[in-house]
Amino acid sequence: MSAQYDLYETPDIKQTGEKQPLHPRIVPKGTIGQDEFLDRVHKFTGISRSLLAGAMQSFQNELKDLLANGWIVELGEIGYFSVSLQGPPVMHKKDVRAQSIKLKNINYLPTKQFKREVGYDMRLERTESLTRPKDNGRSEAECLALITAHLEKYPCMTRTDYCYMTGHDKKRALKELNAFIEKGILMRYGAGKQVIYAKKMI
Repeated sequence: MSAQYDLYETPDIKQTGEKQPLHPRIVPKGTIGQDEFLDRVHKFTGISRSLLAGAMQSFQNELKDLLANGWIVELGEIGYFSVSLQGPPVMHKKDVRAQSIKLKNINYLPTKQFKREVGYDMRLERTESLTRPKDNGRSEAECLALITAHLEKYPCMTRTDYCYMTGHDKKRALKELNAFIEKGILMRYGAGKQVIYAKKMI
């Protein structure tokens, strides 16, 4: 087995208009859900699947509690988990209220050993990403077919999902998703980074 990659042109951040060098990106094969992950561990180790599921839930609960209380958590050679915060821009400490400080993100930092082992086991081969847009990108019919196939398998999708499926950038993706909403094909739920899209209920 091997991991597949494709080559993409590096964005012209300085807007020089010159051709930019290529860089590799992994082409994901899909997502391994928790059930399949536990099945794989069970087959490899022989440990009871119910025991693995219980341990997984216990790890999640303990990790959540420790992070919520400000700890950095090490999970063996897998690496370290920590949290980062965000708050309003202020010039003086006295202007900060505790209520305005919130969780920004949960960070993961792999150990050098874990990265080394993944790199050692990785076998790479070049492929052509199915999500890479051709010429001017995918047509509306092609995008709609991808949406339909996705929503037949999953209850909803995000803008990131749509970008991955179509190969279109964020700006174009939002424009096209809004167009599908106006046509009564999709519905939008949530706000900000929590927005999801689903089939419009008839």
